[in-house]
Amino acid sequence: MLGLGQMGQTSENLIRTRECVINLPSEDLVTNVDRLALTTGRNPVPEKKQQWGYRYEPEKFQVSGFTALKSHSVAPPRVLECPVQMEGVLHEFRAFGKNVSANAFEVHIVKLHVDEELLEGDGLRPHIDPVRWRPLIMNFCRFFGLGGEIHPSRLAESNFMNFVRTGTPTQPAPAS
Repeated sequence: MLGLGQMGQTSENLIRTRECVINLPSEDLVTNVDRLALTTGRNPVPEKKQQWGYRYEPEKFQVSGFTALKSHSVAPPRVLECPVQMEGVLHEFRAFGKNVSANAFEVHIVKLHVDEELLEGDGLRPHIDPVRWRPLIMNFCRFFGLGGEIHPSRLAESNFMNFVRTGTPTQPAPAS
């Protein structure tokens, strides 16, 4: 199950193509992920996202420094640097939320890719070693690893978070 806001291009793409790749970055990729903060593939940028400081960015791989990799079962590309990548197809979706416009997506994973360095166990039943896997976790717009906060997030300092805290739109943050 995925929950995605309806203002983002990702929701629209998933509904239109019925395919996706879920790329799970590790802690060491935090700066690449943070380069995507406050960017959207939606053009024009929705007014509310403009107020939060978002900008249109059609070349997210270039901006992030990630490498696009052809998927095996779906059209969207995988992220080479992410140690876990899940190719999925959309089974069902529906709108949800009273105070937020969001979609709930039921995605079936059809192909799983895991960096072999994360695997342990025999060849018949390998599994991810939780000691080796250091996932990047975004918790309320802030980046964490399995320990404490590992990197400041531009999103957490944006007008989006001012809106979340106060419910009041603010002027766009200056471009950096």
